Amino acid sequence: MKERGRQTGKRRFRSGQWVEFDGLYSDDWGGDLMLLQGESFPVHPVMGDTRWTYAGQPVHRFAKPPKLNGHHISN
Repeated sequence: MKERGRQTGKRRFRSGQWVEFDGLYSDDWGGDLMLLQGESFPVHPVMGDTRWTYAGQPVHRFAKPPKLNGHHISN
């Protein structure tokens, strides 16, 4: 008996749905947008309703504080 393969695909969201996780999302038309939990997925300004795919972690988690000559800048 053949074993059914588990479907491995990225979860897709539609315009108007609530964003579940902070992160970078890509739409069907090649646009990327940073969205926060609780916001709703927007419509494309020209094409209207679209689908969104999670593309990665929020950028601010990986950002490092600015440095000047190897030392942190203090105010």
